[in-house]
Amino acid sequence: MALPGSYQGGSAFLRWWPKVMVIVALGMLIVGWSRSIQWATLLVIIAYLHGRWLPWQFNILEDGLALRFPFGRHLFLPKQSLTVRLEMVGATALVGRRRRFGYLLMDRFLYEPGRDILLETAFTGLGYKLA
Repeated sequence: MALPGSYQGGSAFLRWWPKVMVIVALGMLIVGWSRSIQWATLLVIIAYLHGRWLPWQFNILEDGLALRFPFGRHLFLPKQSLTVRLEMVGATALVGRRRRFGYLLMDRFLYEPGRDILLETAFTGLGYKLA
C-alpha cells in the first residue's frame, strides 16, 4: 500500500512471469525430450535475470525508490544517488557515477494513456532529478 505523498506502480505480469518460466523449465526436465536440459537452463537463466533486474513493484517516496522483485528481493535507492529517465510505458532509475545502468520501472505491462503523466507528476512533485 502506498504512503501519503508517494506513488506506487508496478505490473502483475512482471511478478508471475519468471516463476512461470521456472515451472516450464522443470516441466521440460520431467518430460525429458532431447535438448530439454539446454532449454531448461536457458529459461532458468532468463528467469533469474528477470527476477534480479526487473522490479514488479516500485514506490516513489520522498527519500528514494523502494523496489520489489519477483523472487522476494527488496532494494532501496536513495534519491540523491539516482537520476530518472521517463519513457512512454514507465521510467528508468539510473544509478552509478556515469548513469548508464538502471532499473526499469514498468507502470503496467502495456501502454495505458495518462499513466505517463501521473508518473512524471509523482517524480517532479517529490523533487527527483529527471534526465
